[in-house]
Order: sequence, then C-alpha cells, then structure tokens
Amino acid sequence: MNALSLDLPRLAIALGDPMGIGPEVVLKALADPALATQCAITVVGSRSLLCDRYEALRAMIPADNLAHPETLNMVEIDVPDATATQLRVGHGNAASGAVSFWTLERTIALALAGAVDGVVTAPISKAAWNAAGYHYPGQTELLAEAAHSQRFGMLFVARSPHTGWTLRTLLATTHIPLRQVPDALTPALMTLKLELLVECLRQDFGLERPTIAIAGLNPHSGEQGQLGREELDWLIPWMQEMGDRLPQVRLEGPVPPDTLW
Repeated sequence: MNALSLDLPRLAIALGDPMGIGPEVVLKALADPALATQCAITVVGSRSLLCDRYEALRAMIPADNLAHPETLNMVEIDVPDATATQLRVGHGNAASGAVSFWTLERTIALALAGAVDGVVTAPISKAAWNAAGYHYPGQTELLAEAAHSQRFGMLFVARSPHTGWTLRTLLATTHIPLRQVPDALTPALMTLKLELLVECLRQDFGLERPTIAIAGLNPHSGEQGQLGREELDWLIPWMQEMGDRLPQVRLEGPVPPDTLW
C-alpha cells in the first residue's frame, strides 16, 4: 500500500454467486487501471474459484480486459470440498447460494469492523440463497439487518454521458411479487421512503430544494379512476399532505410510470 492509497476510499467487493455473472463482471471492472487511483479495493471471495473463472474467460476475452486474480487484494472465503464439488458454472444451487451468502456476510463484517469504508455487491441468486437455507428477499435486506436499520431503501443513480443529467430513483417497494405491490404501497411506507430520499439528496448530493417526481401505480396514473383508483383514493391526497409538510421539496405527479421512465 502506497501513501496515496491511504487517502482513498476503501471498498470491499463481494463476488456474489461464484457460478453466476459476478466474477466476470468484477474481473472486467478491475481491469480498468483508473480504479487504482480512485479507491483501494479488497475483493471478498474464493481466489481458487475466481482463478478457474479467469482461465475459462480468457478463451473468450482478451487478457487485457480481465484483471488477473493473483494481482488482487483478496479476503479469502474457504469453500469446503463437499460444497465445491456441487458447483457448476451457470447453475445456481444450494452450494453456490451458500458460498455467495458466506461471501456477503464476510464483506459486511469487514465494513462493520471499520476495515473498509463501503461495500460493493456483485449479483447473487435469490433462489440459490433460499435453497441453501438463507431466506432473505435479497442483499438489501441482509445489509439492513446487519446495520440494525429500519430506514433503508434501494437507490439507483445514473448520469447521462451525453448531457450530464443525473437521475436518482428510490424504489418504494423491493423484492416482492408484482401482485403484492398495491397492498404493500401505503401512505406510511411512502412517507418513510420520501423522507429517506429527501435526507439522502441533501446529505449525499447537496440538494437542499429538490424536485421529486412520484410515479403512479397504474397505467396513465389511473386515468382518473378508469384504470385503478389508488391515485385518486390516497396517492394524490398524500402528495398534497407531503407538500405541506416538506415545503422545501417540489413534488410532481403522480406521473404515469412509463412516461416517468
């Protein structure tokens, strides 16, 4: 570690499901030399499994486009032989689910111990987690449980390479079947998520007076009750109440979901 790296954010990358796309994504991302000037990275996972994936990928991808596992700073996840023999590339099962769960647990432990400043997660298979006996809707919920937090959300942030315009989107519901969404959406849940988003925009993005668009639930935001009444019955009244409660925030909508995107 050089003097420069001491001042960089320390990030731990969990490899995700070792038989899924995660190892490939991580090896491709870490091939970019610019990352070393922006953060100090620790990869959490099985180096031997990662080496196997690297060798397989080299037959299809130029070596310059892949980081070599032997050059990476890694925290090793030990995979018992009984588990390793059940692993098959491209197939999620109880074995791959167990390895990916152990990997994320170890990554979270590093963050809670203060060994890293942030966590990056590669994709997992929720079905594989379930097959391994770990019944979480997704990584988000495990992270929240480990942090003892009831106020959490999934935020997407992307900047257009053409205009520089930034989209920040907080999901009101996550990891539930579509048919459960209308029942899960309530004024109380929307209030929690909106206040969380306003706080995030202020603290993380410096936006003191944000404009926030609220997506409707139904096509055309219900078309005045013709395609669903949730907007008329509670979403629009809720937005009016929130507008009074949060005068520094400009709320727009409900915007039809397809139009918003």
